[in-house]
Amino acid sequence: MTEKDDWRLLNDVEYLQDKYLNPTDGEEIVQHAPGLNVCIFCREKVQDSPHQRWFVPEDLNCCICENCFDDFREAFRWKKLDGWDIEWMEP
Repeated sequence: MTEKDDWRLLNDVEYLQDKYLNPTDGEEIVQHAPGLNVCIFCREKVQDSPHQRWFVPEDLNCCICENCFDDFREAFRWKKLDGWDIEWMEP
């Protein structure tokens, strides 16, 4: 559970309320969306690794690390998708 004054909430993240999020990994993000290079909440760097778990909204405007997803999932009322239907934008 997170506190209201959690430092990770200092960014403007209200637009992420009630979003559908797809699970993915660092390798896919580096390959398909290199502009998404840090977690919107904690600023953890995306690594080119299939073992680093991430979540991206359908519009691919940010990425969320697994820890922040777990910490904020209930507060933001996120719905987890299956990850099979990510429509990566062409560079």
